[in-house]
Amino acid sequence: MRPTVSVIIPTYKRNELLKRAIDSVLDQGFDDFEVIIVDGARSEETRELVRSYGDGRIRYVPQKGRGIANARNLGVKKARGEYIAFLDDDDEWLEGKLELQVELFRRLPRSYGLIYTAFNYYDLEGDKVLGVKRPKARGNVYGHLLKDNITGTSTILVKRECFKRAGLFREDFVTCEDWDMWLRIAKFWLFEAIDEPLVNYSVHSGQFSFAKYLEGRRKMVRAHADIRKNPEVLSYHLLQIGILRLAGGDRGGVNDVLLAFRLNPTMKGNLNQIIASLFDVRVRVYLKKFLRKRP
Repeated sequence: MRPTVSVIIPTYKRNELLKRAIDSVLDQGFDDFEVIIVDGARSEETRELVRSYGDGRIRYVPQKGRGIANARNLGVKKARGEYIAFLDDDDEWLEGKLELQVELFRRLPRSYGLIYTAFNYYDLEGDKVLGVKRPKARGNVYGHLLKDNITGTSTILVKRECFKRAGLFREDFVTCEDWDMWLRIAKFWLFEAIDEPLVNYSVHSGQFSFAKYLEGRRKMVRAHADIRKNPEVLSYHLLQIGILRLAGGDRGGVNDVLLAFRLNPTMKGNLNQIIASLFDVRVRVYLKKFLRKRP
């Protein structure tokens, strides 16, 4: 019998964290799921860890180390569930996450394709919560996603059929592949959100670099005509890119900032968001992380 939910966990040589992630799935009150572990390292230790659970719901899938987007796509192709949930190997779910999302989906109209939740920014090395990222939008979220990634990948529960219409993750994206995916899904489906933080999103020194994030952000701009052709939206991206470059010591960010104001001199439609972003916990957390990791 097919499970209701397929949980996809990409991993690469982080067995201690992977065990924490798997345990957080098994601790859910809702148990009609399969767990697909996609191992980019094809490690015998990881294979043995999966076997050690002795749980037929947990499947091990070796991958040829082609990156996170490829791992997620491989998981989607292997998935048998009506819904797909993603969990990064360094994150963990909190109690009730799956149950609340599945129950909510059962009450929603068919036009809804994705449910996301609030989440904690969790300092893995300091073992403490740094802040909470709460949902900003529901329903038609396409316009919101054109400017900001309002979701966290490990919070997502999405109908499997969404990928048939929107396609899979772009494998040429080094970062922001998740944001790009949700934006493409939002063209066709409505989103719902749960205000309760149900995921610990880990912040730690082993994450992607400042330079790679900026590369992914630029690819987002190039990949979407609705960003490139809208001066208000494009200026918002350029301003954020420019500020991040300057914060990282790259004076070339001045050109991005100047172009942003040239496109939208009064920052119409952006000013309130820019001011609000200065107080957003995500900005504080990411700046601290990126500045520590910048090349």
